[in-house]
Amino acid sequence: MAILNTIYNLVLCGAGAVFGTGTKGCKQFIKKATALWFTPDGFEFDGARTLDQTYVQEVQAEGNLIILKGAKTFSDNSSEDVIETLEDGTKQVATLGMYEFALTFINGMAFHAALHSLNSFGAYNVLFVDRDGNILGTKSTTGSLRGFTIGMLQAMKLSFPTDSVGQKEGLGFQMTERGELDRDYLYISQKELSGYQPQKEDGINEVVLTFDAVPADLGTTIVVNAKSKQNQNAWVGGLTTDFLITRNGVTESQTVVESPEGTYTFTVAALAANDIIAIRLYDSAENNTVILKDTDLYQSQLASATTV
Repeated sequence: MAILNTIYNLVLCGAGAVFGTGTKGCKQFIKKATALWFTPDGFEFDGARTLDQTYVQEVQAEGNLIILKGAKTFSDNSSEDVIETLEDGTKQVATLGMYEFALTFINGMAFHAALHSLNSFGAYNVLFVDRDGNILGTKSTTGSLRGFTIGMLQAMKLSFPTDSVGQKEGLGFQMTERGELDRDYLYISQKELSGYQPQKEDGINEVVLTFDAVPADLGTTIVVNAKSKQNQNAWVGGLTTDFLITRNGVTESQTVVESPEGTYTFTVAALAANDIIAIRLYDSAENNTVILKDTDLYQSQLASATTV
């Protein structure tokens, strides 16, 4: 069982003090990061939980984890330490350089738009997941795993395709607390995760809901089309418990039938003129706006219309 607070730094293989300089035992190495896990600033993972897909998707559904998967390039743009030389030749560190990184992806236009929705300063922490499934984060004041503190988080402009290169999307960020990595890092080896492969975790998929027609006065049905934002394919398999409909801000009792694929007809109590109808994907059991279908997570924006 990969209980979080039992696997921190286990790759040390029982070697002595954390700051020892001996080289006996297994070595901690991070490979090229292929995924980034962003959490709200200050969020800590529960050290008593098992690190597996169930827990990770639970944290995603709660809105506390954003996963960017499939980085194709990873660039280290960190600044160097500034060393001051005094008149007698004595040197001292004037400014410590900060870690700064840039990544590129080839995940498409919808992904490019999603990257820009992350633009911020001081809003997120980040963990690195490398190509082998090792995780690198930092230690909170309580000893739990959390992400490194980020200042600037900025999506790059789209890299347009040419005759010789394809389209690429990018993201850059700077870590503002150097000691979180230099001193307080937490390294989780994939070998300690009982077969779980965090590098394969995907982000939340967005579904676009649109009304097939404006709901009508005295009508008892509402027809909504659902499509994947990523590829515009019909989103299929939705159940009554996967949707939340409100009328004038009050939850509306409903049943739904899907026919044809991606078209959902909701049966509700008779509508009245000027009713404001809103609908979104919703997990009724867990009371959050992200739903789990098979092994994938989905969310939608709120779609609304006024009855005529």
